[in-house]
Amino acid sequence: MKFFLLLSLVFPTLSWAYPAMGDFVHYEAKYEDAYVKLEKTVLSHDPVENTFEVRTFMTFKGNVLQNDIHVLPYSFLYTPEKVASVIKSCEDREGVITELVVQSTPMSVCEFYNEDSQLTNMIGPVPFGVVRFQVYLQGEEFLDFNLTSFN
Repeated sequence: MKFFLLLSLVFPTLSWAYPAMGDFVHYEAKYEDAYVKLEKTVLSHDPVENTFEVRTFMTFKGNVLQNDIHVLPYSFLYTPEKVASVIKSCEDREGVITELVVQSTPMSVCEFYNEDSQLTNMIGPVPFGVVRFQVYLQGEEFLDFNLTSFN
């Protein structure tokens, strides 16, 4: 149960998007004998306020762990320009350019490794800007979320 509590505390603070209606990403992380599945979708855009309604939906073994909708300001979200800036300055930011293929799409991503936490994140040219991220659970245990599909 600690696992589920930790995840529910971590994910409401995460907010990534390319911002466009219908942007969708699907991540999976192996946990014990199954996968934790995380989906993020841009549901709507308010052009007057320049905010985006984003749904986060997470399941494990068919159980819903999270089903939240948050309204996020544009400034909180990744854009193609922000992603391009991260990739262009990747090495200056102490990252490494890595070549990946996700959903038959080759891409260059910036991979960051945090020595203190020993966790890795990847930023790339996909909706929500994030290709891989890890979430620390407890002890030496963490979830390694990898992008499996997007549109």
